[in-house]
Amino acid sequence: MKLDDPGLENELVSLKVLTEADRDVLAGTSAVEAMWQWMPVIATGTNFHSYFDHTLEMKDSGDYIPFTIWRKSDGAFVGVVAYADISRTHRRLRMASLWIVEEMRGTEIVPAVQLAVIERAVASRMRRIEILTPDANERSVRSIERFGAKREGTLRSYIRMANGTWADMAVLSLVGDEAVVAMALLKDRVRALQQA
Repeated sequence: MKLDDPGLENELVSLKVLTEADRDVLAGTSAVEAMWQWMPVIATGTNFHSYFDHTLEMKDSGDYIPFTIWRKSDGAFVGVVAYADISRTHRRLRMASLWIVEEMRGTEIVPAVQLAVIERAVASRMRRIEILTPDANERSVRSIERFGAKREGTLRSYIRMANGTWADMAVLSLVGDEAVVAMALLKDRVRALQQA
């Protein structure tokens, strides 16, 4: 199975490879404001359209696959996520650029997205799933640790952010069977949040 094959979904969410047609959808969300806090600076400028163009260019490189996320119950736009730094030779990738619309954070949608992305990586025979997130984004770090990712350390002053600050990046990963454990934990979390 390929990482970008159609059918990346579960009972709650459906993920589709990002295309030019998604520009207006994303431009109409709070992603535009959120990118100033957590997005790295890029050479072509720090505005929404520069970031969107950059994402499409990285997609063409073959080692970055961005997705839009949709809620299956009503077709609502959920957010974006990507696979980055894909190495089929070494069977590793990074789960990157996860951003969820504010009203769906803290709901069963977030673990459903994480579950879909990890399941596809495992089905595509990836052995290492890495996650980098700003160390200062404690909510993100906790969310990743909650499904069993192991913290490997911190990359200090690793990325210059769009707002001009430098970010330390927490490095977390799932290796081998840790991904299977993570999938079970995420399924339990989805069920618990649905019943809450």
